[in-house]
Amino acid sequence: MFFNMFSNLFKNKKKITLICICVTINLFTPLIALCDDGLIWEYKNDKFLEYINEDDPKKNQEKQRKLDEEIKKALDINLLPVNLEDCITIALKNSTTLEISKSQKNEAKWTFANSMTFLLPEVYYRYQIQNLRGEFLVGDILPRRIETNPVYSGVTFSYPILGDARQIFLAASKHNLLKAAGHRVNQTREDLLLNVAQYYYDLLQAKLNIDVLIINLKDRQEQLRLMQARHEIGVGTKFDVLRAEAELAIAKQELITSLNTLRLRQANLADTMGIDVTIAVYPIENSIKTTELVSKKYTIENLYDVALSLREDIKAKQREIKSLSNLKNMNYADFAPQISLSYEYGRAGVLGEGSLRPNHTWSLNVVMPIGKKLGAGTITQEKADEAKVHTAELELRRLKGDVKQYILNSIYNSSSALERIKSGEKEVEAADEGVRFALVGFDVGNNTFIDIIEAQKTKTQARMKLINSTIDYNKAQIQLLYETGIISPKSLLKCYDTPSVLNQKYRFNE
Repeated sequence: MFFNMFSNLFKNKKKITLICICVTINLFTPLIALCDDGLIWEYKNDKFLEYINEDDPKKNQEKQRKLDEEIKKALDINLLPVNLEDCITIALKNSTTLEISKSQKNEAKWTFANSMTFLLPEVYYRYQIQNLRGEFLVGDILPRRIETNPVYSGVTFSYPILGDARQIFLAASKHNLLKAAGHRVNQTREDLLLNVAQYYYDLLQAKLNIDVLIINLKDRQEQLRLMQARHEIGVGTKFDVLRAEAELAIAKQELITSLNTLRLRQANLADTMGIDVTIAVYPIENSIKTTELVSKKYTIENLYDVALSLREDIKAKQREIKSLSNLKNMNYADFAPQISLSYEYGRAGVLGEGSLRPNHTWSLNVVMPIGKKLGAGTITQEKADEAKVHTAELELRRLKGDVKQYILNSIYNSSSALERIKSGEKEVEAADEGVRFALVGFDVGNNTFIDIIEAQKTKTQARMKLINSTIDYNKAQIQLLYETGIISPKSLLKCYDTPSVLNQKYRFNE
C-alpha cells in the first residue's frame, strides 16, 4: 500500500515538473526574444549637465561639428561662426543707427557754430550807378532839370557794440543742444551694445534648444522602433505604436519650429550688426554658463547713484532743459537796447566828369525796444517757454524714477534666474534618472509606455528650462549693466573667454 502511494506521488511529481518546465519556457520565450539587439533600447544617461559645461576643446569641437552638420542640413545654409566680441566689433563699425546719431551730432555742431557768427562784424561792398533824367528839386526847394549818371562805390563796416541780445541766449541754447547730441551718440552706442548682446544670447538660446530637441527626436525614434518590435512579436499593442508615432511627429514639429526661430534670430542679430540679414551668423559656443557682470555686493541705492551720474539719457535730458531755459530767458532780450557802430568809405561822382570824390561816414545807431507788441507778445511767449521747461523737468523726474525701477527689475530678474538655475540642475538630474527608471519599470511590467512618454517629455522640458534660465540670468546681468550706465565692450566681455573665430579687421577702442 505504501509502495503504491509512493509510486503515484513520484509519477505525479514528474508530471508537475514537466508542466512547470513548459510554463517557464512559454513565459520567458518573449523575454528571450526581447534580448535581441533589435528589440532593446539601450538607454544611457548622456550627462547633460557635464555636456553643457564642457571645457575640453577637443570634445567641444566634436560636439560643435555634429550640431553644425544637423543645422546646416535642416536649414540648407552656410553658417558664419561668431562670438560675442565679433558681434560687438562689427556692430560698432557698421551700425547705421549709430552713424545717424553721429550725423545728427555733426549737424548740431555746425548749427552752434552758425549761432556764434553774431560776434563777427558785417562787411560788404556796394556799387551803384543811376540814370537821372528830368526835373529834380535841389534842396527840396528849387527845381532843376538834370540829365546825368551819378555813380557810387564804397565799403561798409558794421559792428554790434551791444547788438541783439537774443543771439547770446540763442547761442547758449545751441551749445547745450550740441552737448545733448553728444550724449545721445553715447546713448545710441549703449543701446547698440545692449541689443547686440541680448540678441546674441537669444540666438545662442535657440541653438542650444535645438541641440536638446535633436536628442529628444532621436529618443523618440528609438521609442518608436522599440514599440514596433514589441508589436511584431505580440507583446506590444498597436496603440503603443500609434502613440510612439504621434510623439515622434510632435518632436519633429518642435524641432522645425525651433529651427525657424534660430533663422529669424540670425536675421535679427545680423540686422543689428549692420550686415546683410541673409548672412547666417552663428554662435560658436555649444555650452552656456552664468556670467556675473555686476557684483551682488552693490545695493539698489548704490547702483542708482551710479546711474544718475553716468546714464547718457539723463545727461542729455539735463542739457535739453538748459537749452529750453536759454530760450525762455531769450525773451527778456526784447527789452534790451541795441547799439551798433558802422563806418562807410565810398567814392561818389558823375559818370564822365572826372574821378569820383572820396567820402567817409561814421554812424552810431541806438535802438531802445519795448518788447514785442507793447511787451505783451514778449511776456506771453516767456510764459509759454516756462511751461516747456517745467514739462521737461517733470520728464526728467519720471526718467529718474523709471531708471530706479529698471535697476530693481534687473536685480530681481538676476536673482530669480539664479535660483531657477539651481533648482533646474536638480530637475535635470531627476528627469534623466526618471527616464531610466521608467524604462526599467516598463521592462518588468510595472510601468506603461505612457510613463516612458511622460518621463521623456519631462527630461526635454527640464533641459530647455535650465538653458533658458541660464540665458535669462546673463541677459538680466547685461540689462543691469545698461540701466546703471556702465555698459561697454569691456564690461560686456568680462570673464568672457570664448576665442574669436573671425579675422577682425576693425577693433573697438576703450
